[in-house]
Amino acid sequence: MEDRIGQEFDGTISSVTSFGMFVELDNTVEGLIRMVDMTDDYYNYIESSYSLVGERTKRVFRIGDQVRIKVSKVNVDFREIDFELVSVKEDNRLVDAVVDNVEADEKEGE
Repeated sequence: MEDRIGQEFDGTISSVTSFGMFVELDNTVEGLIRMVDMTDDYYNYIESSYSLVGERTKRVFRIGDQVRIKVSKVNVDFREIDFELVSVKEDNRLVDAVVDNVEADEKEGE
């Protein structure tokens, strides 16, 4: 993938973590979109639903969402690939229900 830096591809979110989301391409290559590189909003990791929710926009990223990425960095020695989010295939859901459920769960935990 080192020769693909700067190229764009379609992929599917395969995992969501507290530090970003992994995207798998059609050729089974997997890379990471780091949360610190997602500058359009501040995203909170919701462990109960394995999702990232934007504080301001309420934009939600979940496993299975279709995205378009750009290859930004490849480290062959560490076998790591970093992606940048270019666009979302389907306009991701603005789900107040997920946010409401998370807030309710947090109140129960207090």
